[in-house]
Amino acid sequence: MDVTEALDRFRADAEGCDLVAFADLNTSMILCVSASTRHAQEELDALTEAASAVLDGAVAEGALNLIGGSKPQTAITMTPVDVRVYLRTSKAHSEALICLCAPDADLAKVVALGTAALASIMAEA
Repeated sequence: MDVTEALDRFRADAEGCDLVAFADLNTSMILCVSASTRHAQEELDALTEAASAVLDGAVAEGALNLIGGSKPQTAITMTPVDVRVYLRTSKAHSEALICLCAPDADLAKVVALGTAALASIMAEA
């Protein structure tokens, strides 16, 4: 299964997930995206910047004392209109999934399915 198929399957199984993107945090690039609607490149770029901040950057650094001294592999941010889930398989990898979900999405399911999809993508690499 290729990356596009994995992202499409994940998004289909995770009700309320409008967008899932596979990104490289080192280069701040979206490598592949699956979405129910078209998103502007500027929005995708902003999501990648946010993923870098919460998984590797200033937000992750500021939270180290709260999360046991190591950078997170999962982060969730909420806005009044959506929930954003950021996932990576390990601190050693720069690849991550970025999920843009409805406020009522089942976040436990999104995290579980996203983690499995990312592990599958990374196993194929």
